[in-house]
Amino acid sequence: MKRKPVVSLEDRVPQLRQRRRKRANRRLVGVVLLFVFLIIIVLYFQSSYSKVQDIQVNGNSGISDDAVVDLAGISPGDAYWTLNLDNAEKKLTDHKIIRNAEVKRDFPLGVEVTIEEFEKVALSREGQQYRTVYENGYISDPKPVQDIDFSAPVLNGFRQGTVLNDLASALSDLPGNVLNSISEVHHTPSEVDSGRVTLYMNDGFEVTAVIHTLAEKMTHYPSIVSQLDPDVKGVIDLEVGSYFRAYESGEDVPDESAVDTAGEDIDDSLDNRAGVIEGDSEE
Repeated sequence: MKRKPVVSLEDRVPQLRQRRRKRANRRLVGVVLLFVFLIIIVLYFQSSYSKVQDIQVNGNSGISDDAVVDLAGISPGDAYWTLNLDNAEKKLTDHKIIRNAEVKRDFPLGVEVTIEEFEKVALSREGQQYRTVYENGYISDPKPVQDIDFSAPVLNGFRQGTVLNDLASALSDLPGNVLNSISEVHHTPSEVDSGRVTLYMNDGFEVTAVIHTLAEKMTHYPSIVSQLDPDVKGVIDLEVGSYFRAYESGEDVPDESAVDTAGEDIDDSLDNRAGVIEGDSEE
């Protein structure tokens, strides 16, 4: 059996020193790299490359981009990686006209804010200005008519409260073509129902109804008017049942006795010709 050569201690010492030196060099390189990495991280977070550069707002019409950004509490220059997106969304949905909000990072250094507003269902006149009425009953600050960028019924005689909230909710449930056919809504409460309203339609008809059945009955408005003579204008009564009373001939706004008298004959002829108008029975 061949024997391995014997290496003296004096010969091994240089080799051991060289190995130790290599290990020490590797540790030193590791420490230096870690130190450099930490410096880069610190410099990165202190530089503009870690800050919000751009904020994009989508889905807003009743509130400005700047107002949305202010509500979210995010500004250009904020630390990009420490943004509290959930908190920003909560702040946005606390606003009266914002139903939903989504805030997300838009790489590399952008933020995208997307909101969904409550539906605009009406306008409230205030002198020469108009307030927007939303489906949840919220009324915006007044704006000049030239700043109103949508068409909607104009409300008269309503105050912010339960009646207005119920009306706004009912209007939001109407089909778009029916809502757009309404010119004005007047609050005309009776001793029986404080939610009685009078609607003046763009086609010249007048509708009386109560708010709690308004959405259900007005959904059938196109079918109702299709059964009537377009040249004979009058009042479509949807308060209890559904029937029509023609205006007295030659008068733009008849008195109640004239309406009731004319209504009896016209109701009979309408029932004989086309039956009771759709959506007639009250719940």
